Amino acid sequence: MNLSERTSGKVHEFVAERLIKLVPERDARILDVGCGTGALLVRLRTLGFKHLYGVDIAPPPESEGGINFLSCDLDSFNAPLEAGTVDLALAVEVIEHIENIGQLLQELSRLLRPNGSILLTTPNVHSVEARVRYLLTGNLKQFDAIGDPTHVTPIFRFPFERILRRHGFFVIDAWGFPIDGSSPTSRPSTRFLANLARFLGAKDAPAGDTLCMLIGQGKDIGVARSAEQKRQALTAHYK
Repeated sequence: MNLSERTSGKVHEFVAERLIKLVPERDARILDVGCGTGALLVRLRTLGFKHLYGVDIAPPPESEGGINFLSCDLDSFNAPLEAGTVDLALAVEVIEHIENIGQLLQELSRLLRPNGSILLTTPNVHSVEARVRYLLTGNLKQFDAIGDPTHVTPIFRFPFERILRRHGFFVIDAWGFPIDGSSPTSRPSTRFLANLARFLGAKDAPAGDTLCMLIGQGKDIGVARSAEQKRQALTAHYK
């Protein structure tokens, strides 16, 4: 099995460390959405987790050693798993590749147990480095011509939280990675200008190349998904 990690820096290591604190029980059922080579799941297996599932449009060809790989197009996400059976879903450097994030969240809402959660990471467009680059060039960091060509959906936290609420989710916590707030993927000139902007008062929200979110469920916060209730919400706003 090719276990190359399709993430920058030590994101997998960091996610595994955070996951141990979130889910101390090794018999928890964990779903890795967009699992790629399965490298993160193998890391979790070495830590003692027993019930591991990975879904990807091109997963490893065979399941092995307590890890079950499932083939699924995440833009039409419909996992062959029972509803309410997943304790924690991971979406590590994947949501930026997905066109239909509403479908992703709807399916995760179906799969998660009550009080289940999502641990998500994605390129951080809120860092001062990203904002400086956009100001100077009009190009969004990691979503432009020199970025990954499969990055199609930048996550801006405020509108994303509105989408989350439609599916009964809310952000428990958000932070940046690397933890020291550095931006190793930025050019030295961008880092210099970003530090100057900070000196002049610019604030990171948060700092670092990667935005991390812990997302929980709330029964009473979801906006109804039916077409009729969406129509009512829209017409009420524009009266």
